[in-house]
This record gives sequence, C-alpha cells and structure tokens, in this order.
Amino acid sequence: MKINVSINGDLGNIMSADAKVAEGAVTAAVRKVGDGLKSELRAQVTGAGLGRRLANSVRSNIYPEKGDSLSAAAFVFARPGKGGRGGAANIVAAFEDGSLIRANGGTYLAIPTEHVPTKSSPRRPMTPAELKASVKSGGFGQDLILVPTNRPGVVLLVMPVIRSAKGKGLSPVTPRRISAGQAQEWITMFILVRQVQMPRLLDWKTPAENWGSRLEGVVLSEWEARENSG
Repeated sequence: MKINVSINGDLGNIMSADAKVAEGAVTAAVRKVGDGLKSELRAQVTGAGLGRRLANSVRSNIYPEKGDSLSAAAFVFARPGKGGRGGAANIVAAFEDGSLIRANGGTYLAIPTEHVPTKSSPRRPMTPAELKASVKSGGFGQDLILVPTNRPGVVLLVMPVIRSAKGKGLSPVTPRRISAGQAQEWITMFILVRQVQMPRLLDWKTPAENWGSRLEGVVLSEWEARENSG
C-alpha cells in the first residue's frame, strides 16, 4: 500500500506563523506573570505598613523591551540607589532577612520619633543636623541635648520646642513666641541606639516561586487564545 502525504500551503510560511504565535504567547505570558508578581509584592510592602513610596519602588522590566521572543524574561526588583547600592533594595532586603544593623565605629543610629518634622522632597523625617539648622534654613535653630537612659546603649536626643495651640504641631522656640507667652517644653526627637534588629516583615521568595510555577499554564492559555483568534 502506498500513501501520499501532502501539505497544503507553503511549509515555510506555516512554520513562520506558528513561531510568531509561540513568541507572542511566551512574551505575553511572561509580562502577565511579571506584572502579577510586581503587584503582589507591592501589596505585601503596603500591608506590612512600610508605605506606598517603598511599594512603588518595586518595578518589573520585560526583556526584550520591544517585540516578542521565545526567550522572554521578566525581572522584578526593588529599585536600588545611585550607583546600584542602597535605596529601596537595601530596605526591602533588611525587612526580608531581619537584618541586624549596627552603627559604624563608636557612633549611634538615630531613630526619629513621631515628633520629628518631615522634609517635603523627598518626603522623610529630618535628620538631627537638619533639625539643628537655623530657622531660616528650615530647622529649629536649637541644639539637641543628650539624655541618658537606664537602658545600656540607648540615649535620647531632646530639644526645646513650642507646641501649637491645638497640641499637634511643634514650632521652634523664638524670642517672639516666648515674649507672646508661649511656653516651651522638652520633646524627645531621636532615640540613639548602637544597633537595631529589623523585624522580618517581607517574604518575596514564596510569591516569586508561586508566580514562576504559573508561567507554563499562562503560556498555554495565551497560545490557545492566539490560535482561536486566528
């Protein structure tokens, strides 16, 4: 018995069309998985109480940047600082690993209290040096005074301030405010410690593994959608 098998159409064109479907399916699936992981990690950061600013530092880059490829890849990361060091990447790592952070040499780490005013750009608590700066420079124009505590390695930095009439805001002590009868009070601005143990608030490994395990199914789904639409 003799069987003749023939292909209707141009084989090269058929194979080329199938390759484009495959490339498009893989790239779209990688993009979906990358974006899904990014969204979950951002939600984890805000859920841990670490703020929207840190959450927005989580990014997803898709490669290739243009076009489709069977070798498409997603890179989900927390944005590092200038030069590739520090920045949000280090903050995330500290809260994921539960890092022990020590002060250099014989210095202290200054932890701001809720009383420390924030800088507007970028939005963050003022440093001790910024708080001590003159009023014209945006500071309080007062020295911070060291106050020891009964806990070894813990010191307070306090400063005289004037509390607003409503009791919420703090203002620098000035001769004009004192002559107006406003009373000054000493407020703890910073807590100085030799080291601090960061709590483990983040787990990025588990979501990354979960989204990675979904990739095959998403690729098949994208492939079927493209074939059906064709």
